[in-house]
Amino acid sequence: MANNHYNHNDWNEFQWENEIRQDEKRISRYFQELPECIDLPGEEDYIMKKLSGMPDLVPSRTDNFLFDFDDDEEGLSSSEWRSRRGADLYEQAVTISLRWNALLASELDSSMFHRGLSITCLFGKLISRTVDMVNTEDNMPGLKISLLKRILSDINVLVGLLRRITIVRRGVVSDIDVACEQLQSCREKAIDYLQEMKRSQA
Repeated sequence: MANNHYNHNDWNEFQWENEIRQDEKRISRYFQELPECIDLPGEEDYIMKKLSGMPDLVPSRTDNFLFDFDDDEEGLSSSEWRSRRGADLYEQAVTISLRWNALLASELDSSMFHRGLSITCLFGKLISRTVDMVNTEDNMPGLKISLLKRILSDINVLVGLLRRITIVRRGVVSDIDVACEQLQSCREKAIDYLQEMKRSQA
């Protein structure tokens, strides 16, 4: 369950978008620094101390990243979580991702591995976004709207990348078509939910 330390219920989607971008910068910089520190004792503390000295990476509320999830905070069971609005979008994204990974392993050769792996990573990003969106309470519509817009953007990029695969691998066209149709279904659900959240703010 989401435990949002900022608790800015009154923030709009644009304020949240800026905060998410800053959070992604912190994550990116963390992984840029990690290879040089991976074998050092206390490497995580060292990296975090280094990041804290970079003003553009300091969170809006000191020492807190954007999300801190604790699955046991409210004791939600798996079935209760799946009944939350938007959880079906998460489950559908996971299913499409698993089918893509199976296709990548069985049908695409080593020359396509790098491109295929980038699609796998983007699916992971999409799934992570849907979890964040489902875990965000309805009294933070600005955050939900910002996350839904990012979900839609990720879906559009995924469809484009998948379509490019068919240009050089005609044998997987039918499988890619199915994946794109399923992603289109996800897109329609996300749009419906986005419109619902915007109406709630009107």
